Amino acid sequence: MITFADSLRSQGRLGPGCADLAESLDDGWWWGSSAPGQWDSPQTVLRLSQEPHWHACDGPVAPIDTLVRRLDSAALSAVHAGVRDWWLCRPLPACADRRRRWLELDGLAGRRAELWLHQVETGHQRLLLRSDSALLRHRVELPAGAADTVLWLVLRDEPVSAVGLWRSVRRVGERLAVDAPALRARLLDADRARLALRLRVHEPLLGLSMVLRHAGRRWQAPMALGAAAAGQGGGLWQGLLDVEAPALWWPHALGEPALHELELHALLPEGGRRVLPLGRIGWRRIAHDRPRGRLIINGVPMPAPLRRTRWVPGAQMSATEAAAQVAQARAAGIDLLDIASAGGPDADEALLDACDAQGLLVGHGLSLDSAAASAQLAQQLARWQARASLAWVRVPESVPESVITQVMQALPESLCLSA
Repeated sequence: MITFADSLRSQGRLGPGCADLAESLDDGWWWGSSAPGQWDSPQTVLRLSQEPHWHACDGPVAPIDTLVRRLDSAALSAVHAGVRDWWLCRPLPACADRRRRWLELDGLAGRRAELWLHQVETGHQRLLLRSDSALLRHRVELPAGAADTVLWLVLRDEPVSAVGLWRSVRRVGERLAVDAPALRARLLDADRARLALRLRVHEPLLGLSMVLRHAGRRWQAPMALGAAAAGQGGGLWQGLLDVEAPALWWPHALGEPALHELELHALLPEGGRRVLPLGRIGWRRIAHDRPRGRLIINGVPMPAPLRRTRWVPGAQMSATEAAAQVAQARAAGIDLLDIASAGGPDADEALLDACDAQGLLVGHGLSLDSAAASAQLAQQLARWQARASLAWVRVPESVPESVITQVMQALPESLCLSA
């Protein structure tokens, strides 16, 4: 039987020359809990904790309350009711080379979270980040050459029922390293569309261009390098791509949801090329006929009344599951999925991908963490820019007018409604 301590010292290795585009770190975690403030760092945990306090996650990391329910009665007695600090850890295999790598997190599970990197043999520990939002996504550069390290996540002062979803974690390298792109797709008129893209690249490039494809057609436009990143060789790239006679995206009640494939083509200093897929883009214009209470897509009214249903995304729903559930909703004649703010501002990327592909509209409630509202909103709006399925965004009454204005400016072709 592999114990908690054994697991921390049983390190795998990436083989020489391994080109891992994205190494999933969703498996192999252990978890435990303590009284609030009892342990302040991984060093303290290893010095003071006892073996019975630690439990292996049997599969991908899940919400904490799901893990607690798996315990037998003897182990359950060690996890007291009320507010706790929740600790999760995972060995981080060393890499065979010293190239730069990053840790990508799709959101930390608690409202007060810390991420640590701990070197087992030397005892050296490093706080990678603190987060006060369960919904913010993070990208953290990892120190080069570190061996026998363990990732630690601590969720401070949380009742078990309030700890949110543990979302995907990846170590990335050997690819174009970029921040989340700010992307806007706009239909200028029936025969013209425009795509605007801005992103920050963390490595030197000789050139960068956007390439768009659909049904055998191809459009390409170069991007321009603006402000350079100090000492890193990268910088801020921006570009515009004009598209003549694009295929329009339609909800399934009116037509076919045409989508265009978007790629980044990078020219490297040593002469090689890399291609980074950026997903699929849909072109549509949406308006609201308020007197008649109906939506108008590309100048054509939706059937009235609009057939809609409330949707709560499932925990860690896979792309296959999302596509199957959206297909069921489409087969039942549903036109719009109304996602409550409790589902999370990003709902589920897999769900939005499925709605884009199958022609279902989405109405979304916007929920904001007060301490991280601005950063969270900026991330979310960047991901929503080219979502063809997004029909409206509802803004809570508690959100300041300045934030509502920002949402409306960022989503000019969507309907932004107050509460």
